[in-house]
Amino acid sequence: MLSSLFTAATITAAGMLPLPLPTPGDGTSSAATEPVAVSGTLDAPDGRLKRGCKDYAYAYAVTVPSDDWTLDITLQDRRGKGVNAQSQLGPNDDESGVLSYRLCRWATVPGRFTLRGVLVSYDGDRATTVEVTEHFRLRRRNL
Repeated sequence: MLSSLFTAATITAAGMLPLPLPTPGDGTSSAATEPVAVSGTLDAPDGRLKRGCKDYAYAYAVTVPSDDWTLDITLQDRRGKGVNAQSQLGPNDDESGVLSYRLCRWATVPGRFTLRGVLVSYDGDRATTVEVTEHFRLRRRNL
């Protein structure tokens, strides 16, 4: 009876202990433990809302170790309302470029806009995520 209680306590305690991390000498690659260099940028100029519905643009760039990546970009107005969303996918899309979006002055609240990007780089079964944020202003055009 005492040995079964001791065994149960040992199994319970072992379940609560962290497992030791593998060391490079035990057959794992040291490259698998190194961080992956992943970064992204978004850049949009301040400007004025133009009369009617017009196209505006922003630039993006990603630095990733492989061609397997996604960049999901959302654009929100000062109230937090989404006004545009786009996705770039490697290897189909370039690692940098200029994207356009359309706004209509009558339906757009002027002020501070926020571009948010979520970059995910895939390396085999590992995924590295980086978030990018950019702010810019669009003002009403003076008549």
